Amino acid sequence: MNLAKVCLALGLLAWFAPDLAKAEEGPWRWSNPRPHGNSIRAMAKGNGFSIEVGDNGSIHTSQNMVQWFPRESSMEQTLRATLFFAEQAIVAGDGGTLLYSVGEEVFESGELDKPASGNFRALAASSETIVAGGDDGMLYISTDGQKWRKQTFRYNNHIHALIWTGNYFVAVGEGGLVATSTNGSSWTKRQSRTNRDLNALAYANKRLWTVGNDGVVLLSYNDGLSWLAAQSGTDKNLNAVTGTASEVIVAGENVVRKGVLDFFMYWVDLLEDDEGTNPSPPPDWTYYCAIEVEGKYLLGGRTGMLVDSVRDEEDDDYLYWFTADDSVRNWLWDINRVGDLMVTVGDHATVLTSRDGVAWNLEVTPESAVQSILLGVGGTTNLLVAVGTHGQLLTSHNSWTNVVTQNDLGQAVTNKVNTLGVVWEGADPKPTVNDLQGVVAFGDTWVVSGGKGTVLTTSDGKKWNTHQAPTTGILTSVEAFNGRFVATGEDGVIVTSPDGADWTVEASGTSEWLYRVRAFDDQLVAVGQAGTILTSTDGDTWAKRASGTGQWLNDVTQVGDAWYVVGANGTVLTSSDLESWEAKGTISGLSLYGALANDGQLLSVGLEGIILRKEILPRTTPILIRWERAVAVDGGITNNFGFQGFPGQRFSLDRSVNLKTWEPGPDLELLDGSGVLEYSNTTRAVREFYRAKLR
Repeated sequence: MNLAKVCLALGLLAWFAPDLAKAEEGPWRWSNPRPHGNSIRAMAKGNGFSIEVGDNGSIHTSQNMVQWFPRESSMEQTLRATLFFAEQAIVAGDGGTLLYSVGEEVFESGELDKPASGNFRALAASSETIVAGGDDGMLYISTDGQKWRKQTFRYNNHIHALIWTGNYFVAVGEGGLVATSTNGSSWTKRQSRTNRDLNALAYANKRLWTVGNDGVVLLSYNDGLSWLAAQSGTDKNLNAVTGTASEVIVAGENVVRKGVLDFFMYWVDLLEDDEGTNPSPPPDWTYYCAIEVEGKYLLGGRTGMLVDSVRDEEDDDYLYWFTADDSVRNWLWDINRVGDLMVTVGDHATVLTSRDGVAWNLEVTPESAVQSILLGVGGTTNLLVAVGTHGQLLTSHNSWTNVVTQNDLGQAVTNKVNTLGVVWEGADPKPTVNDLQGVVAFGDTWVVSGGKGTVLTTSDGKKWNTHQAPTTGILTSVEAFNGRFVATGEDGVIVTSPDGADWTVEASGTSEWLYRVRAFDDQLVAVGQAGTILTSTDGDTWAKRASGTGQWLNDVTQVGDAWYVVGANGTVLTSSDLESWEAKGTISGLSLYGALANDGQLLSVGLEGIILRKEILPRTTPILIRWERAVAVDGGITNNFGFQGFPGQRFSLDRSVNLKTWEPGPDLELLDGSGVLEYSNTTRAVREFYRAKLR
């Protein structure tokens, strides 16, 4: 479609969707790690799509096992098992959760004849029956995947894994539990010869395999009736097993090993980097599940780690392992913005920058700083300062440099690039060896606060002056408000200064650690230990607010007319008046340490490189549409759409045959960081119109 047609489409969009400004608040989405950071507990491949499930009700589906899309589960519990049965995706998890989905978009709760008393951990299915098992021998069966009947298991061990061998259902679990059944209802306990927890089951090379804690690997030649031990060569806990006709793969807590099923079975440590025998190992990580697909393997693990593999074209023994995304998983401790540039910092001197909050770039920091933890970042469009442990102090100045690249014709092209946030230099010598964390700039003065009441000031980022605040504890945050500086820290300390050099203690009314203080138009808000929230209009008098939580609160920001506080274990609170606060769910149980407002977005950073985003005030700019039609010989028509907008925008693709009445279409979202989405549908209508209506 040419530009004129694009403009025409946009005109129709505005005309037929005048209520775009009423768009709803968006869901939480992952900016890092990609595609998400929820631990992957189970995976399954179906005929139409594949599925992975995990922590915080996480469900993702894929058509190609490369691009994964989030699905709404309406659950916050951990989901631990999934498989396909009767053309449905079945999911089981904590709190008695049993879900089913005929397609890949909508998941519904199954109907249990008696309430489940614990967590489901395992699923297995024959052609006629599906079995779900879990805590304390909890067992349910179903013939359709939707209605479930409770069964008596007779044993009180937790069931960790189930499998259908073609002849028997086999259950393994707590304390070396092994039991078999021909119908899923009546079970017989078998001798496993171990008291270690058994965590996973797989059928490979005409053998049934189970793995468990302390490196236990057992195999059975008769569908689980009797078992033999196979020494795995590790004492680490194993959570997953899969394989082919010639090998078995086991994985778990920082372990991935391959068992070669030759005349004599032997094991290979796949985490050991060896150019000759293991040229591309998987990451040294904690893995919870593994599946085999057409001779290759996928490993799923902590914080959304998904590792794929391919075989060497000349030698099947060689497996090359790779991750689909190079997401940074270092802990992130602070996030800030100068102009349209966002910066977050963390462990191993990590610095990430972004212009939209969706796509983040890893910047290079001095090698001498790599062992440091960067705890704070701030500044202006002229100078950024990042600080951390043992007095680490990095600066990035606003300047321009020439970068030479090669264009599509192979010609050298010189471009000017701004170095702010990109080029970092370390202070040498360091002004202090105390930990540093708070950073703020006001006028021509930059102030840094840190351990033992240390305060540093500068006017150019090169010469630093050292000052002492009236405290021996660490000042973890500093802010500028009403023409002076305010710093907070351990033991409820609040100190103020007109210039960053001379400081005065203010009464906070609390002894709890005030981890962070932020300034908003006419308000100061401090948050910290044991759910503490304080507010002030002048920096001298502080009022304590009831947060409703005892969790550590680590940062606060304002988006639109509402304030948001983030904290430990995925805590998110919101308030419209800074007085009454309510909990707001998120998609991660990981602790959040930084929060930032960006053009209607709420961003938060934390453990394992987590960067979450949420459209609080969704963008209402129209979405560009490219539309092409392909007519088949039988008269069928395929519509191929290309949408472009801002990442995170959600819309419905509505259809009309007369431009008067509109049929609501599928709900779509621009998930990719590029803001581009391709979509297609089929029809037999010769004439029709489409519009993208924002939600």
